[in-house]
Amino acid sequence: MNSTLLVTNLLAQYSRWQRLGDRLHRNRGRMDFIEMLPYLIGLVVLCAGIAAVVAYLKYNDFSKPCNDPNRLFRELCRAHGLDRGSRKLLQQLAMQTGLVQPAEVFLTPAVFEVNQLPEQLQRERERVMELRGQLF
Repeated sequence: MNSTLLVTNLLAQYSRWQRLGDRLHRNRGRMDFIEMLPYLIGLVVLCAGIAAVVAYLKYNDFSKPCNDPNRLFRELCRAHGLDRGSRKLLQQLAMQTGLVQPAEVFLTPAVFEVNQLPEQLQRERERVMELRGQLF
């Protein structure tokens, strides 16, 4: 008797079980902003990455002539195979000796005289001598 009651109860609710997932799917024509947000964030990150790569390539592009003293200094340092520490030391040397453009360091060997170095660069005497030997 118990089983017949259960079966009739289940059969009576058959229409409810059949329509159970109807409200899970919404209309396909409508899309909320929150659903597009991950795609928009991904697009912004991709564009920022591309912009960074283009800016880096443009910064290091020495094939086009220009009138930029800092770029000339970077190109000369690159041509001489100088590392970042040597570049920084050369820029400090140019600034401390009063040169108008940092690239003038490559044309003025008198700047590298150890006895005429400014006080701030006296500690770097040996490195200045190494750079003078490498450049001249």
